[in-house]
Amino acid sequence: MRLLFALLLLAAAPAEAFLFGRSSDKNAADSLGGMRSAFNGGDCVTVLALSENFLKEKPPAAMREEAYGYMGRCYEAAGSTDKAISFYKVALGLYPENSLFSSSLAQIYNQAGFPENAAPLFLQVLSLSPDDLPANLGLARAYAALGFFSRAAEFYAKGAALQNYADLPALEEYARCLLRKRDWGGAAFISAKGRAAAPRSALWPLLEARAWAGRGDYYKAVEALDAALRYESNRRLRLERALYLLLGGLPRRAAEAADAELALAAGDPLASAVKGMALYSLGEKTAAAPYFAAARSGGPFVSKIAGAFLNGSAPGPEDACKK
Repeated sequence: MRLLFALLLLAAAPAEAFLFGRSSDKNAADSLGGMRSAFNGGDCVTVLALSENFLKEKPPAAMREEAYGYMGRCYEAAGSTDKAISFYKVALGLYPENSLFSSSLAQIYNQAGFPENAAPLFLQVLSLSPDDLPANLGLARAYAALGFFSRAAEFYAKGAALQNYADLPALEEYARCLLRKRDWGGAAFISAKGRAAAPRSALWPLLEARAWAGRGDYYKAVEALDAALRYESNRRLRLERALYLLLGGLPRRAAEAADAELALAAGDPLASAVKGMALYSLGEKTAAAPYFAAARSGGPFVSKIAGAFLNGSAPGPEDACKK
C-alpha cells in the first residue's frame, strides 16, 4: 500500500518537479534566465530588478553563483562601488574559487587606490589561471603602485607576451615601470617594440630618450628626442632635449635652446632653470642668479632645484631629469 501511495503522489506531481525538484526552483530558473538575457543585452536595470524575486526563491547554490556574477557587474556599472565591494566579498566567501569575484573585487581595489588589497586577490586568480591577462596586468599595476617595480615588471612582461606586445597603453605602463626600476636596457627594448607598432608617435622615442639618458648616453638621448619632436613639438620635449644637451657637456647649446623658449614665453620657470644651469656650468654664476630667481615661481620640483642653486647647494643639472 505504501508503494502504491508513493506512486500515486509521483503521478500527481507536475513535470517541473522532476526537472527542478520544487516549483520555487523553476521560478528561480525563470528569473535567472531573464537576468542572463538582460545582462547579455546590457540591461542592468532589469537584471537588478529580477534579482529580488530570484533571491526570494532561495535558489540552489549553482544558480546563485551565476546570478551573483551578473548582479556584481551590474552594481559596478551603476556606479555603486561600495555595494559592489560588499557584494563581491559575500560572493567570494561563498564561492572562493570563482575567479570572476576575485578579479572583479581586485580591479575595484586597484581603481580605488588600494593596491595592497588588490594584489592578494590577483595572486589568487593567477594561482588558478596563470595566463589570465587581466589578472597579470592588474597585479603588475598593483605592484607598481606599491613601488615594487621588479615584481611589477615580471607581470607586465607576462601580460605583454600574452598579447604579443599589441596593447600599446599597457606597453607604455611597462616601459615606464622599467624606467622607474632603472632597467634602462629593458625600457629601451620595450620602447622599441612600441615604436615599431606606432612609428609616428612621439611617445616611444621619448621613452627611448629617457632610457639612453639613464645609461648616461646623452647624445643618443638627444637623437631620440629629435625623432620625438618630428611628430610632436612641445615645450616640455624641447626643454628636456635642452637638459640632455647640458648633461652631455654642451651648455652653450642648452642655453640657446632655453633662450628660444624664453623668447616664446618670457620668464618660463623651466626654461629659466635650464638657462640658469647652463650659465652656472659655464662659470657665470652671477648671470645665472636672475634665471634661478625666475624659476622659483615654477612648480615644487623646479622651484626646489632653483632654490638649491641660489643657496649655493647646487645638486647638479642631472637632478632636473629625475622627475
